[in-house]
Amino acid sequence: MKKLLILFTVSVFLLTACFEKEEAQQETPAVEKTPVVAVIEAKEESYSPALEFGGSFKPFREANLSARMPGKIKKIHYREGAAVPKGSVIVTLSGEMAEAAEAELEAVEKDYERVKDLVDSGVLPQQQLDHLEAKLNASKAKVKMTKENMEIIAPFDGMVAEHMLREGEEFMLLNPGLTPGFSHANGIIRFMDLNKLFLEIKVDEKELPLIQKIKDIEVVADAYPDTKIKGKIYSTETLVSVISRTAVVKIEINNAKKLIKPGMFGRVKISLPEVKAVMVPRLSLIRQAGTNQYHLFVIENNTAVLKNVEIIEDLGEFYAVKGINSGEAVVSAGKTKLRDGVSVTVSNK
Repeated sequence: MKKLLILFTVSVFLLTACFEKEEAQQETPAVEKTPVVAVIEAKEESYSPALEFGGSFKPFREANLSARMPGKIKKIHYREGAAVPKGSVIVTLSGEMAEAAEAELEAVEKDYERVKDLVDSGVLPQQQLDHLEAKLNASKAKVKMTKENMEIIAPFDGMVAEHMLREGEEFMLLNPGLTPGFSHANGIIRFMDLNKLFLEIKVDEKELPLIQKIKDIEVVADAYPDTKIKGKIYSTETLVSVISRTAVVKIEINNAKKLIKPGMFGRVKISLPEVKAVMVPRLSLIRQAGTNQYHLFVIENNTAVLKNVEIIEDLGEFYAVKGINSGEAVVSAGKTKLRDGVSVTVSNK
């Protein structure tokens, strides 16, 4: 019994000592460690800003070739994709209408000769001959037109892009070609000049003045991402869209090898004249969650100061920004431990 009493007393003593030690630890304030950060000096440097756009390639010249009157297609002399020299016959139409026009002309000529004799002999008045002469001239013009209409000629050096009708089909004056993205006029043959192409891009009204005097433009087709093509501005749309506030700009490229096809997607990078801006490391910036706003920390008198910045240009490892001055010490490492106004230790070791 005495031994049990002694053990109980010792246990109580030990428990009391433990509680007193724990309370003493809780009452002792924790010593906060000063965050250690690395900094880099923000510097104003020159760089060439660039504008990037995307758009579709279009033919340099395009024509939907057709006849001036209905008829049956007798022969198409070039397959789709074939190169055609200027002046070559691409399509021959059947001659039924020409034959009919010639027969009509022959009948009118006979009538004219018969009436002329009667007028000369005084049997008929001159007025009837004048009327018949007008009909004769109209028949001659009709024969000429139908003969010319029997052949469709290439208006320039180009390529047969599409047979909109096939041999044996009847051409009507209302025969729309409905390939999306190209012209929608009537025709038998869609004909294109692909030695050059246009890349059509939409440029914001604020950026239009910046690109007007640019000469060298870098164009890349998505189908050939490793091939860079030189381009130049060909024209700018006169009107700006009141909805998008953009204008269409055509960039001309050489396509002598026919590598790029109309309808392909291309990208263009336009380098602007050099400007100066304050540069900061990409890793220094902190994006505010759920927004497109950025901030960073600068160190002033060993104190972290939070500053909002605006990104002007993404230059890879660095950003050109507004909102801080050249020479300020920007935190490049240790930013996650900081808050505005906290004291820091700067160490770039």
